[in-house]
Amino acid sequence: MGSPFWRVWFGESVSGLGDAAFAVAFSWVVLSTTGSPEVLAGTLVVGAVPRAVLLLLGGAVVDRVSARTVLLAAHLVRGFSVGGLAAAVVAGDPGLTSFLAAAVAVGAADAFAGPAGLALLPALVPVDRLSRANALVSVSEQVAFVAGPLCAGALVATAGPAPALVADAATFGLAAVTVLAAPAVRAVPERPLLADIGAGLRWAYRTAEVRAVLLVVAAATLSYAGLFGVGLPALARNSGGALGLGVLVSAWGVGQLVGSIAAGITGLPARWGRLVGLMSLAEAATFVTIGVTTEVAVAAALLALLGVGVAYSQDVALPTWLQTRTPPERLGRTSSLLQLARTALEPVSLAGIGLLAAVDVRLAFAVAAVPVLAAGLWLLGSPATRALGVRPEPAS
Repeated sequence: MGSPFWRVWFGESVSGLGDAAFAVAFSWVVLSTTGSPEVLAGTLVVGAVPRAVLLLLGGAVVDRVSARTVLLAAHLVRGFSVGGLAAAVVAGDPGLTSFLAAAVAVGAADAFAGPAGLALLPALVPVDRLSRANALVSVSEQVAFVAGPLCAGALVATAGPAPALVADAATFGLAAVTVLAAPAVRAVPERPLLADIGAGLRWAYRTAEVRAVLLVVAAATLSYAGLFGVGLPALARNSGGALGLGVLVSAWGVGQLVGSIAAGITGLPARWGRLVGLMSLAEAATFVTIGVTTEVAVAAALLALLGVGVAYSQDVALPTWLQTRTPPERLGRTSSLLQLARTALEPVSLAGIGLLAAVDVRLAFAVAAVPVLAAGLWLLGSPATRALGVRPEPAS
């Protein structure tokens, strides 16, 4: 991996740490200023709307302009937005308008940054090193997931939310500088922008492999979003309390980190469709077992083991497949489609698991196992999906 990759990876890793810190600092400043959990929830929803609505547009723009240019612009928009909010906090009267403006700007920029980040990697490393590059990206994400909230919490507690927001804005500035090391690969548009979006959707629908990966992403979102957002807190409330919840989330993060490191060291198997199917069945079995035992110690051990397998088989393998099997001129749009599935299905999972957990936590975990169980059986039952693999040549 050449020096451009390392410069971009460093900047994006620092920016990811800032993203995780921003989630804590932003929530705290909104809640402490307004004193209303309802306002905080509404602000977060307002920020999520442009992220979902603009994802397909973001992918199409990435394919037309270049991943580097789009990512640079997204970093600058987010940096100035967070910096403006920090200035309003320092001034002493941020107001609801400032919160909503920052949430909308960051959410909209995220819709472009997500597809751009995934589409940029193939321009930085040879195809035979993509799996290890994705493993390094996954490692940095897991570190940010663990360290970012801790750093933000400590900074907010000792110096207030404004320094935490300023630090996050600075991470976007750093990432904007480092992303300039990437080459600007630009496709020549052959049709209007909206026609490009439609063409990308039609190609994804006609491509069996894309449909299979979309199924894996959709099933995982339906299972995991509700379990981590509602199921694990409900489980910890009955056994272990707040400390138990922290142990559960940390166990999953440690497992994911180990799995990402393992994928970076060993690389991925040439054909991993069978592996993804088996891991889906393992996910279903783990969720049912956790629901039956409801013991924090057992759940933490199972989540750590599952995190290793999921990070190795899916978190690293899926983006690698996408980057190697998708034509470069369609990579942004295909990436945005997969991210849209996550964004659209997350509230469905949260609402469904939340209703079930209010009745019985064990029932919630059992139902959460159904989507990944169905996906695993479908993947293993089809010879084409069992043979799904990472190959160096792109799909025609």
